[in-house]
Amino acid sequence: MENIFFKLFQYFLHILDRLFPKRNNLLLFPVKDKKDYRDNLRFFYEAAQKSSELECLIICLKNESWEEENVIFLKTWKGILSWLNARFLVIHHGLSDLPYYSSIDFKRRKVINLWHGITLKKLGYKAKNQKITKENCEYENYLSILCSSKLDSLAMQSSFKLPRSRVWLTGLPRNDLLMLKEEKLPLDLKKQNIWIKQKMQGRMMILYMPTWREDENKEPSFDKKQLELLKSILKKNNACLCFKKHPNSKRLSFEGDEFLNLSKSPCNEIGIMLRNAKILVTDYSSAWTDFILLDKPIVSYCYDLDSYEKERGLFYKCENVFPGKVSKTFDSFIVELEKAINGHIYEKHEIIKRIFHKYTDGKNSERVVAKVIDSI
Repeated sequence: MENIFFKLFQYFLHILDRLFPKRNNLLLFPVKDKKDYRDNLRFFYEAAQKSSELECLIICLKNESWEEENVIFLKTWKGILSWLNARFLVIHHGLSDLPYYSSIDFKRRKVINLWHGITLKKLGYKAKNQKITKENCEYENYLSILCSSKLDSLAMQSSFKLPRSRVWLTGLPRNDLLMLKEEKLPLDLKKQNIWIKQKMQGRMMILYMPTWREDENKEPSFDKKQLELLKSILKKNNACLCFKKHPNSKRLSFEGDEFLNLSKSPCNEIGIMLRNAKILVTDYSSAWTDFILLDKPIVSYCYDLDSYEKERGLFYKCENVFPGKVSKTFDSFIVELEKAINGHIYEKHEIIKRIFHKYTDGKNSERVVAKVIDSI
């Protein structure tokens, strides 16, 4: 019975959506809950709501208390009316970010996909073992998607089969956080910043952020001997390895005072972790393409590079774009980690940064706002 009512409700929304007038300057930012208010969506919202030419509303599925203004809940009359009136819908993953997206008349909407990072892994039409047809393709419903450089623009155009005019070269809003002075951080992010500093207790923070593997048996793991060596290096250098596993990851785990699990910490903004880290250890995650803006050492641990390239596919050869040496073995990783602890940064670091980032001025969000205003 509940399923029947849900289908009727969606059908009702679909009819109303085709009839309701749209307000050209109204932007809706849909989130599941407060934890979902983060990353590119948050920082673009904070810039857009300052514009006198735009009206911005966060529309939340879960009814909970918020400190931010302009928050409404979808399952209210005001929420439904705003949902039907808005011309712009802002997402940062895909159409699944939108509640009841199957009932939306996309011909009368403008969907802005902020995306969630600079892509290194192949995706969309370029992803291996993924069939996209006209029936299941959502990309044609995007007014725009963001990118950070000319090279990144080419990757996004080919991934989503969008013309260059719909791939906005603005830089990613979330990277504005990396450029902010500490005293200008929003209050909640200041608290997250303080939490990390207290946990570190003056130790060097080494952040480990591996990407997700579909096969959990291929996720990172270390044997007893490797862990003992890693612990000894951390102790010797008064360092702490903070690890942030992918939400879908199951196996990544460390034990001991030399390690700190940030996966379920109060810090929901990766940018706060990146700001505090002295070294980033990763693989094919786009985290390093953000971290490179901070001009700190980046270490790779790509133990499954050959199989990952074959099964998932990468846009670029790791050796060509990674700002350091690509480590395929644990021994090589340890050598590079010790170099990074001593402050070593490879000469090509600056070149790679310019390849992936056209802008480093902390004004990416402002550029997206200007693009939206131009498209009204």
